[in-house]
Amino acid sequence: MKALTISSKGQIAIPKEIRDSLNIKEGDRLVYKVDRGQDCIRACSKRTPSQSYFWSPEVQKKVKKADKNFKAGNFKTYAIDKFVKGLKD
Repeated sequence: MKALTISSKGQIAIPKEIRDSLNIKEGDRLVYKVDRGQDCIRACSKRTPSQSYFWSPEVQKKVKKADKNFKAGNFKTYAIDKFVKGLKD
């Protein structure tokens, strides 16, 4: 258990080992609540459940590969009228 000190502005500094274990960074939001008589502070989820698929390791691997290909110029461009025509054909 770690003791935290409250500043004159009502701020607390969270020790680095706790920030690391919670994977929280500057600007992250925390939730405070009382649960069964215990004060609890926890990190807020940065992602909604509907985004969980996108952040899966498999999808992130594909996103990184696509980003690498894009940065290397491995993509095609299309004029919108030709694109729409191709959809209709």
